[in-house]
Amino acid sequence: MLVAGWHYSGLRRGGNMALRTVTTEKAKITELIAIADRLVGDRLHQSLTDVDKIVLEQALRGSKLKDIQVVGYAQGTVERVFAPRLWKLLSQACSQKVGIKSLRLILEDYSQQVQPNSLSVGSDSLENALHRADEVSTPGPQDSPNGISLGGRFPQGSLRESPAQPSILENLPAPTSTAFIGREAEIERLLHLLSPDHAAHLISIAGIGGVGKTSLAVECARRCLAASRNPQSYPNVPTFDALIFVSAKLCYLQSFGLLQRFDPMRSLQDILQQIADVLGETELAGASLNEQIQMIRRSLHGSSSASHAPRRTLLIIDNLETMENPQMVLSFLHDLPPSVKSLVTTREQSVFVPVRLVAMPTDEALSLIQHEAQEKGVALNPTERRALLRATGGLPVAIHYAIGQLANGFDLATVLQGMSNPTGDVARFCFETTVNGLHGQPSHRLLMALALFPTPVLRETLFQVADEAASPDALQEALAQLCQLSLVNQQDHRYGMLPLTQEYALAELKAHPDFAQAARQRWVAWALQFSEPYANQEVKTWHLSFDGLQEEWQNLRVIADFCMTEGWYDELLRLWNHVKAYTYSMGRRKGRTDYWGDRLRWTEWLIAQATQRSQWRTLAEVMLDRAWTLTATRKPRALEEAEQVFEQIQTLRDYQDQPFQTEWAKKMSVLRTQQQQFDEAHQLLDEAEALLNPADWSAGKYARQRVQLLYYRGMTHFKAGQIAAAKQVFETARAQAYEVGWERAVRMTENWLADIAVREGKLDEAEQLLVEGLRIAEQQDDPTRSAYVKRSFAELVQARGNPSEAQRWAREALTLFEQLGMPYEAEETQAFLNGL
Repeated sequence: MLVAGWHYSGLRRGGNMALRTVTTEKAKITELIAIADRLVGDRLHQSLTDVDKIVLEQALRGSKLKDIQVVGYAQGTVERVFAPRLWKLLSQACSQKVGIKSLRLILEDYSQQVQPNSLSVGSDSLENALHRADEVSTPGPQDSPNGISLGGRFPQGSLRESPAQPSILENLPAPTSTAFIGREAEIERLLHLLSPDHAAHLISIAGIGGVGKTSLAVECARRCLAASRNPQSYPNVPTFDALIFVSAKLCYLQSFGLLQRFDPMRSLQDILQQIADVLGETELAGASLNEQIQMIRRSLHGSSSASHAPRRTLLIIDNLETMENPQMVLSFLHDLPPSVKSLVTTREQSVFVPVRLVAMPTDEALSLIQHEAQEKGVALNPTERRALLRATGGLPVAIHYAIGQLANGFDLATVLQGMSNPTGDVARFCFETTVNGLHGQPSHRLLMALALFPTPVLRETLFQVADEAASPDALQEALAQLCQLSLVNQQDHRYGMLPLTQEYALAELKAHPDFAQAARQRWVAWALQFSEPYANQEVKTWHLSFDGLQEEWQNLRVIADFCMTEGWYDELLRLWNHVKAYTYSMGRRKGRTDYWGDRLRWTEWLIAQATQRSQWRTLAEVMLDRAWTLTATRKPRALEEAEQVFEQIQTLRDYQDQPFQTEWAKKMSVLRTQQQQFDEAHQLLDEAEALLNPADWSAGKYARQRVQLLYYRGMTHFKAGQIAAAKQVFETARAQAYEVGWERAVRMTENWLADIAVREGKLDEAEQLLVEGLRIAEQQDDPTRSAYVKRSFAELVQARGNPSEAQRWAREALTLFEQLGMPYEAEETQAFLNGL
């Protein structure tokens, strides 16, 4: 019995000792993690994340790196991303290399300088203990000249914040990244508003879900916290005695999906309790709501421990719109003492002092993508980073999510596809809650209608497409609601949305097919009505009335493509007739590839549809337009197709009037000139002149047709080497162009006459023509004419024996030709450069 009892007692005592050992070890690890967090906070003004602490806890327990696990992340992510980042952070904080093997030794070395009990909550804080440790390490007469003592563990000034360091009350969340990228202008404005010199005491950060409102608020608060602890180092940053964070956020978006918060703070009572918990001065239990409010007000108005001045407090309310009674919360914030600055994040635009966030600018978004990729060990080339930028639309939450997905092993194509998925995690996080509350309202119809437009539109356009029967007042109120919810952005009297918002709104449109069908009909009707005034313009002059069309062009392009996809032939044909002059003109001014590419796509489809419908006259007109566009590109394959189309038009002669046949012969002659079939080109011009009848044209158009025929004949002579004949024809063409006031034709003929003058050795005459031609071309913003004139200048100065100057002019011309998508001219100019 005694022996047995002794054994039992010994086992019990041994068990207690083992339990005490385990408890002591757990406390020690907790202490070391707290020291690591304090070091990072004091020296780098950052905080360890929850993942960092999980990795630290397992590493300090003796786990090998390959055995450390973080729930929700693959093992490779821990080894490749989290651990290296943590060792780097600690190495910077400790001023020496930290790894999994040296981690415990280094932290214990710091631990010896800190009183063990100072890490618990009480009158003596970890902050003050580390301050005392720093005082111990301050170099004295016996220390080394470089200020390093205690084995080099504590450099001079480390962890010291001020001779009498204030105790700051705070519950700020840890940052989710090792660095805050971008938003410097917003941070500067927000810090200015938080300053005691600014009268505003109720400030909002407003923006769409995922735009970074919470991160901005926390970043500014952490800067204020660092300044509050060390005012001398941050003289221009506001300081506070208490920084309190209250979040009503319902979920978080992580790379592995949406995480619901277990206990979001949704009511005014939750806010009051959180304030009481941080201040540690108020007992709210059993008091009525009004009594609680009065108690919190008195506590916030109370003096700080550092002086008799009122306690300066920063109170952050995150996600105001998900509070149960936002108006009651705002009333409470409005009546707080002036020593309290209230910072609210919300998706709704507010009437008090705002900081409004939109998607990050391109440069900042690319920097964030690169930073996140480096942090998570993801290799991305510039093209891939640009693809991510387009897919995420510059929303920080989408960037974090996308890079996290890549780090977890998903390929880029899958991640990019997920960004545009309206039922995916990103879309649900950013929009679901907000948009669900709009169903059945005019604002929902406006949102879906706006999604049809790829670029911002005028209010009147949006109203016409969304709901033509609704009153303007109701639609204006609905539009204001969308702007208030940050779903729609207003800029320069136009309204648009972020790409991710548009994807979600398009999904909403698809889910409401009856509205979608009616809205798309109104959408196309608007395009036809808007573009009609631009029809039947001549493309031969500089003075075309296209004002206003450029702003809507991308929207019109999408509508034209929709008509083509859906088989709306009549609508596309009308729209095409309205904008074809514009597309030809803009191809000359801005570039052949985009505008003339549209012409070729649409005419190909219209030709097929007109053929099916046996609309032969329409078919011939569209085919002639296509053949002329192909000819103007001067690409070898395009010229081959142009010849086929011109010949096919001949089979439709019975459906053509005499003016059409004149146009056909004239344009066909240009193709033959480019093919160096000069005799046939002259024959076609003879045919066109014979067909030209003044009775078929207005006086002005008849005169311009005559000038054009002369111009193309002169060009044919010049290309054939018949310089004297070309000069005679061009001089006649110039004189007739002067008579009818056709300035562009005057300058084009003078360009040819300048080239002829160079060949005749009349260099001063050529220079005079080219100088005036370049001045007018640049004045009229006609880069095509500028390119031709600069190439002629290159030949002129080469003839004067100045090859370096000729090279400069030729390079400028080459750059323009390449930008305009004119490969034939670019090749000619490059050949000239090669011959210099």
